[in-house]
This record gives sequence, C-alpha cells and structure tokens, in this order.
Amino acid sequence: MLRYAVSIVVVVVALSGPAFPADPAVRQIEIKSSWGGLGRPQNTELAVRHDNGEYRIGGTRIDPANVESLLASIRQPPQLKPTLENLGMTEQWLTNAADRLEKDAAHNDGGDSVLYKLGHGSADQKGLFRRSYTDPNFMAKVLSEIFRCCHTDDYPGVKVTILYDDGSRTTVSSHSQSEFMLPWKVEGGSATVETFNKNISVALAALLPKKATNRERISGQGLDLALAWVVMGAIEGDWNLSNVKAHANEALVKIGNAYKILSADINPYHDVTFGIYVKDNKGEGEENLHLELKRSDFPQGFAVTAILLYRDGTVLGVDQFLQDAPRYEDLALSVPWLANLREEYPKWGTSLLWVHDKSLSDKALQNFAADMHALGKDALVNEVRQVQSQVAALNVSYGDWWLVLPDRRMVLWRYESVMGLLGWKKSDFSAHECTDYQANNGGCVGALISPDGELVK
Repeated sequence: MLRYAVSIVVVVVALSGPAFPADPAVRQIEIKSSWGGLGRPQNTELAVRHDNGEYRIGGTRIDPANVESLLASIRQPPQLKPTLENLGMTEQWLTNAADRLEKDAAHNDGGDSVLYKLGHGSADQKGLFRRSYTDPNFMAKVLSEIFRCCHTDDYPGVKVTILYDDGSRTTVSSHSQSEFMLPWKVEGGSATVETFNKNISVALAALLPKKATNRERISGQGLDLALAWVVMGAIEGDWNLSNVKAHANEALVKIGNAYKILSADINPYHDVTFGIYVKDNKGEGEENLHLELKRSDFPQGFAVTAILLYRDGTVLGVDQFLQDAPRYEDLALSVPWLANLREEYPKWGTSLLWVHDKSLSDKALQNFAADMHALGKDALVNEVRQVQSQVAALNVSYGDWWLVLPDRRMVLWRYESVMGLLGWKKSDFSAHECTDYQANNGGCVGALISPDGELVK
C-alpha cells in the first residue's frame, strides 16, 4: 500500500516568480533547519556572510560557486510539478537505481518492508517491478505520489533567508517530508511561488555541513527507495495477482469463467468477519485467497468479496462458492430501499461477503452475537442465528457491516463511516462500543430496517 496519503495543493500566486534586485549584492544568507517528532529534536542554524568578496561560515571559507548556484536556482522559473527531467531521472538513472534496489533487497532482513517484499518476490514479480521502475512513461505517471504528504512522524522545517545590501530579502522555506523537501516556497518582494525545482535542494545541500539537520533529505539521498514505495503501491494489484497465478491458478481460472476478477491475493489477514488472530505468531493461523469480483449484470458499485480457504497449496470451496453465491447476490440486490439508493448514488459501493462456505461466516456471527449481547439484543441474535445460512452480509466502504435477512429486512450491525449508514444519519441510531475489532469512529448498533427503508427498531 501506499504510505503517502494527504495531497499537497500547489498554488502559484505569481507565475513570473518573486522579484529580485536587478544586480543583487548578497550581504548574508541565514539557514535554519530543524527536525522534531517522536525522536530527539534537532536543529542547525548557520549564517553565510559575504565580506570583502568572500563567503564564510564562521571562519571557514565557502566556495562562491556554491552560493551562486543557490542564487541561480532560486531565480529559475518555478517548476509547477515534479518532472523526471528536473529530478535527473534519465533511463540510465532508473536502471542504475533498480540495480541498487535489487541488490539491497537480496540482503534485506525486514528493516524496510518494500525491500523485504521485493527480496522475497517471485521471478515474475521481480520482473514486474523492474519493468515498471525502469519505464520512464510509467514513472512519469506515478512520480507525483512521492511528494504527497504526510508519511512519517517527523516534522522537518527549513528556512533560508537571503539578505541583500539594499535591504531587500528573499526567503526559501519548506516543511515537506518528501525527498529534496520539495516543494519549496520562494518569497521575494510581494510575490510568492511554490516550486518543485530540485536544483534549489542540491545547491542548498552543498552549502550545509555533512551532519546538518535534514541534509540527507534535502539532498534526496533516499529518492530511489521513495520511488520503490510508489512503484510497489502502483503495481500492488498485478504483484498480488502474479502470486495467485503461481499458487492457485486453477481456482483463479475457474472463478474467472464466471466473474471478472478485480483483484486477488493470498494472505493470512483477519478481520471481524474472517481469518484467525494469532497472538505473537504463536499457534496455527489461516491463509485465504481473497478476491474482489464483478459480473456483467451487476449494478454499478456492487461487487463480491470472496474469501476462500487456502491450505496445502489448494483453494477449498470453489465449487460451492460458484454454486451458492448467486442466491446471496440476488437477495442483496432485491431490497427495495437499497436498490433505490443505488440508483440515486450509483458510485456508492457495496460488497457482498463470502467466507469459505457462506456469506455470514461463523466468525462474523460470533462477533455479531457478542456485540448484540452487550446491547441487550439477544433476541435479534437468535433470529439471525436461525437463518444464518440464508443471510447476506454486506460491507460498505470498510468496516461498515449490514446483514440482509431472507425476508429482505436489513440489520445495521456496525459502522465506522457516515457512508456506511447508507443514507441514514448518526442521530437516527444509538451506537455503542463494539466488543472486538473496535474502530475509532462509529460503533455497534443492531438497528432493524424494513425492506422499504423504515426503521423498525
């Protein structure tokens, strides 16, 4: 999965860039670089002074070419978005970076999850990664993902203030967690721009002492690995599918004859409705083939999530799933108020669950019973238990669970998001903390809704 979640919005206030003095004479460059987070805070402050034609930090002489490089990069037209060209990612650079990553992955002990995943991938999976990583067209499409904030628990900050002899100043600053700390905000006169110009980062890194705070990030030393994270996230579906084809292709082909396979993976994951929780990896767990499926006659936004037991290299229950799943699909699609809601919000997705041999799994029923008992609704549990094999379990978004009873009444079991309420409001229900797999939002409800969308109790 991807670890970059919240988008950076780039706003260009002045396309021509900040105004600089016509013939600027630099008096001093002040650099403040700090870092804070769960670790020990760090801070570097220094001043580059211009005196008698020389630049110095304290008593140490600075190469004037480094200063001129920084000034020149700041004056360059703003880069409105990151590009392979500005970042120096030629085909040769990508090839060399892929070589380094593959070498590091071969000896990775789990310190980085992407390298560990690459190191333990099959030959086909490694080939998929390399083809993607070294393809400039592919990389151009995913490049911006590197610069989405935020992905770590640190809070870097850099501010460079350039003071001129005429009293004017230019400031360059960033709080980005991304490589090269892009984008930079450049302020001069009354104008401000944000730019993804790597040249500013490279020039600034050349001025900083080797152990200066944030220097490694400013210099982009982790760019190749940051790209690996982005690529692995972009190819995750194909990566997982490759693994399934290698270990469960017979089941994949058989199911693929009846459904369009949207995604496939084999893993030991668990949730409130499936899988076995194994504390500290002690005891025997459970692996499952996870599938997201559609059929041509499904309405928009409706899919099937099938979870089939994978044991000793074999997927169990394929024939039973193909035989019995359609009746749960028909039930889930037959509820009048839910059908009306799909027409009103066609992109509002719901997924029918299938676990091993039925829709409402034994684990799901066990957790449902515990949740409802805590709410004093044991009678509802008894009613659901009597028709367990006929109940369709629906997931909305993630962690929002509804049960469709054979008579097309629906039970809101638990929800995490407003989307999971399927058009209802929070104020319509009384939610309480669930007994297990408790989320930060929402809770367990146990509300009963009629086929026409009326709250029964």
